Amino acid sequence: MIKRLSAYILITCLLCISCSGQALRPLDVAKEIFKPGASEEFIAKHITGDYNGHPNGKDLPSEITPYLLICHQTGKKAVVTMTLVDDKGGVTDKYLHFIKEDSRWKLYAVATPTLARMHRRMKDEMEAITPAQLDSLLAIYQHQENPPYKSKEEFSFILNSLRLKLAPDDSLVAHFQRHKATFNQLLKEANSTSKSPETETPTLVNTRTAAYSPLLISNVTTGGFLPAECIDFHILNDQVGYLYASKKKYLPELRPDKVMMLRSLGNGWYLYKVNIYL
Repeated sequence: MIKRLSAYILITCLLCISCSGQALRPLDVAKEIFKPGASEEFIAKHITGDYNGHPNGKDLPSEITPYLLICHQTGKKAVVTMTLVDDKGGVTDKYLHFIKEDSRWKLYAVATPTLARMHRRMKDEMEAITPAQLDSLLAIYQHQENPPYKSKEEFSFILNSLRLKLAPDDSLVAHFQRHKATFNQLLKEANSTSKSPETETPTLVNTRTAAYSPLLISNVTTGGFLPAECIDFHILNDQVGYLYASKKKYLPELRPDKVMMLRSLGNGWYLYKVNIYL
């Protein structure tokens, strides 16, 4: 009986030691840092780099609820999407960048899209234009060499692209899934063309057609700020879009100041966002 009890105690102790020594996952760390009663001691042990511990859960206003999702992870780095939802339905996505340091996942940067404010202002201004005002603008733009748009169809395409570009990540994912068959057809056509387009707005495929316009993809490219092995499907030319990589080894390295997020959509497709500094 004593031997059995001793063996039981030994096994229990070993299990406890094993569990306590197990490193928390990036998502676990993010939940602890951004919960309302975040522990300063915990935060201090799980931060590094440019992140100084703020913002954290104590800094978030009571009307904002954070939702956390692991969107990308390798052996040494990880990115967690933090979706902030306010009580009026407003949604903002931020990207928590983690690095594994001393066998512990640590938050080292919080990334947000750099041009979102400018794009939001453009969207608001376009949404405020009345039909009569649009007719007047188009009459003026017909005589300009490089107007922002030349037709009602182009105006609608740009406005809807801005709305999509500024939408929460879940909406961007839903847009892709809704048009998945057409995206795959566009990929097939892009794969069959030359990868060195020489046009004013480089694109492997003309996406302003009746078939492809609903995708709200302005141009299709390779290279640039994304790896040459990827095919990139841009929403309004930069910063946000979808990419296709035939193998994971071709994916870009994630950094808070460059490609700041990737979210798998399945079968080689990803949602991407890039920080662009002017």
